[in-house]
Amino acid sequence: MKFIFQALAAMAFMAGGAAELQSGVQLGETFGGPHGDKYSDVSLVSPGQTVTSITIRSSDRETTLYHGGDGGDKNTLTLGQNEHITGIEAHWGKYYRHTRIMYIKFTTDAGHTIYGGTPSDQIGKDDAPDGYQLGGLAGFCGNEIDSVGAVWTSIKPTP
Repeated sequence: MKFIFQALAAMAFMAGGAAELQSGVQLGETFGGPHGDKYSDVSLVSPGQTVTSITIRSSDRETTLYHGGDGGDKNTLTLGQNEHITGIEAHWGKYYRHTRIMYIKFTTDAGHTIYGGTPSDQIGKDDAPDGYQLGGLAGFCGNEIDSVGAVWTSIKPTP
């Protein structure tokens, strides 16, 4: 199953909740604040899925992700055959008294990166467990992304 994964700046992820995850799916650490509405790609991902590209839209802050709008400058990274997104870095800070994701960066196992926004002093990083890739995101968002965390999926399908 092929997914075109869009990450629009201003991501908000929260890797919480008591829902049981299917085999081959893991939640990563969440970065940012608790504002906005909860969102999660957990029900949309599956072990062995293929992510072919990621798009970030950003300006000063991350304003859209798959869960956001179409504002900001668009930047797309198309992944090569057998290339996977295996790292996420998020920077956050206050904007109008709410914590927002200010900068986001994704890294692949081939060393390619895509990023957007404005770096800040509050930084969080998470790497995929061995044999896993970025399959989706979870967190909180409103007009912008307030928090973000990775939904890691196994690269190989699970039985």
